[in-house]
Amino acid sequence: MSTYAKVKPSIENIVQIGNDNYKILKDPPAGFYPRMGVIGFAGIAGLFLARGSKLKRMVYPVGLMTIAASLYYPQQAVNVAKTTQSRLYEWGIQSYVSLETLWKDSSNKKKPKKGKAEKVSEKPGDETEAAVPENPAGASK
Repeated sequence: MSTYAKVKPSIENIVQIGNDNYKILKDPPAGFYPRMGVIGFAGIAGLFLARGSKLKRMVYPVGLMTIAASLYYPQQAVNVAKTTQSRLYEWGIQSYVSLETLWKDSSNKKKPKKGKAEKVSEKPGDETEAAVPENPAGASK
C-alpha cells in the first residue's frame, strides 16, 4: 500500500471538516458567537485560576470550557459523556487484563528456585517454564 493511499483518507477528512466549519462560520446559527464567547472566556478564566502545577494549567481551562459548553449544548454533552464512559471502561478492562497477565508472568518466573529454568513447549507458541535440577539423577560431573 502506497503512502498516498494511506494519507488520502486523512486529508479528505481534514478538508471536509474545514468545509463544514467554513459553512457554520459563514452563516452561523442564532446565538452562536455569544455562546462561543462565553466558552472562550471560561477557558481564559481557567488559565488565570490555574496557578501552580502544570496539571492545573491543563485541567482548569479544559474543565471550565467543558462545563460552559455542556450548559449550552446539553444533548451533545450527554452523547460525549456516554461515548467517553464506554471507551474508558474498555480501556480499563484492557489495562486490568494486561496488568494481570504481567503479574502472573512475573510470579511464575520467581517460582522455580532450584536449578535452571528451561522452556518447555508442547505446542508452538505455548511455552512454559519448568524447573530443571542442576545435577539430574544419573548424570556425573
